[in-house]
Amino acid sequence: MATNDPKKHSITGNLVANMLTEREDDYTFNVTYMANRTIEDLCKLTAKGKSKFTASELQSAYNDLKEQALTELFTSATVEFGFTNNMLGVDGPFIGPEAKFNPDVNRVIMRCIPRTEYNKDLESVSVIVGQVSEGLPTIITVTDVVTGQVNGKITPGGSLNGTGKRVRIVGEEGKPVGFFFIHTGDETETAVPMTALSRNDPSYFSFIIPQLADGTYYLEVATQAGTNSKTLVKEVRRNRFPYILTVGNGGGSDRPEIK
Repeated sequence: MATNDPKKHSITGNLVANMLTEREDDYTFNVTYMANRTIEDLCKLTAKGKSKFTASELQSAYNDLKEQALTELFTSATVEFGFTNNMLGVDGPFIGPEAKFNPDVNRVIMRCIPRTEYNKDLESVSVIVGQVSEGLPTIITVTDVVTGQVNGKITPGGSLNGTGKRVRIVGEEGKPVGFFFIHTGDETETAVPMTALSRNDPSYFSFIIPQLADGTYYLEVATQAGTNSKTLVKEVRRNRFPYILTVGNGGGSDRPEIK
């Protein structure tokens, strides 16, 4: 008999100490992601399943839908697309009843709100908690010195100041330590040269941002720093800052900024 009950799914991950509170027993859950799927990947996977369309046909249809969705979005419509309802908004202050849009303090943003129809599916996902990841280097905030933006847009060639826990970059010769920008689309990695690092403390760092192409990126930190500033752990510990950082207009990424 047919049923409307959602399919059963599960996610796994580890517990990481929450550096934003003073409690020593407060942890956050870091999902262990098993893959990175692009639209092209999804079209290929769908075509291999029960779809009557080829991967190229699915990709073409998606491109047409996306183009129309953008047209509607940019003419002040709210657009249901993918897993979210999308709409444009404007950030920044407007002082006085005759205020005008000022690009120095105002900017057009996209707001993406999860569609409520998936709430039942989310409630059915089981969460498998693995081990506690002790002593991971953790980035808490990053500030783009050129624009002053926090955890948002970054400026290649400018300075990035950051706070964190155990973020001092140290390591044995030949070990892959440092800061790395990971492109959200193709996972390509751009290392920050150690010569670009101007501050390298356990709780603070500063470096010159590499000449990244327009797009969206994750920032990762890898180090052998232990809880004691004079000791090294045996293996490199690497951790990802959860906010997506944007260069330029984002390069047309499909992923929304985390706010």
